[in-house]
Amino acid sequence: MTVIRMLISMSLLLSLLTHCSLFALPPPTLSARNAQSLAILRARDQCFRSERISPKQRLALDRQQYSNAPYVRRYVYCFWTRLQLWQDGTGFDSMRIVESFGGPRRLNVEQTVPAINGCNAHARRSARTPQDWCYGAFVCVLRTTVGDWYRRHILDVINGNA
Repeated sequence: MTVIRMLISMSLLLSLLTHCSLFALPPPTLSARNAQSLAILRARDQCFRSERISPKQRLALDRQQYSNAPYVRRYVYCFWTRLQLWQDGTGFDSMRIVESFGGPRRLNVEQTVPAINGCNAHARRSARTPQDWCYGAFVCVLRTTVGDWYRRHILDVINGNA
């Protein structure tokens, strides 16, 4: 609720400053990146609700603490499935992830695709369920440079900077 109040206050302040001619800003435009960020936030919130994630657990996930706990496994699987970037039969769709997160202009395809595909293959060997496989592949990717980029990007999305 406080985020909504803050957004309304910022909007009113911006409107006041713009109308007083102190500075002029171009009208905001909705880009594909914003749509992707909204999809991430929507999937995140839906999974927090559907998986009954407690406030304490949500805080840990917001801090990107992906411990090997049942609620984390459920959340990770829910999140990537809702974004339609995970399929139980094939794992992460690396090219679709690249396209979904801004394409080759934002992600290095030569790094991203092998990292994701390698983690898919490695995690699949030890997984008993699709949920285990998804979690294993995800934490594997987090240990790569692609994971470093993902962590920064998700923080930007959560903080409203993407």
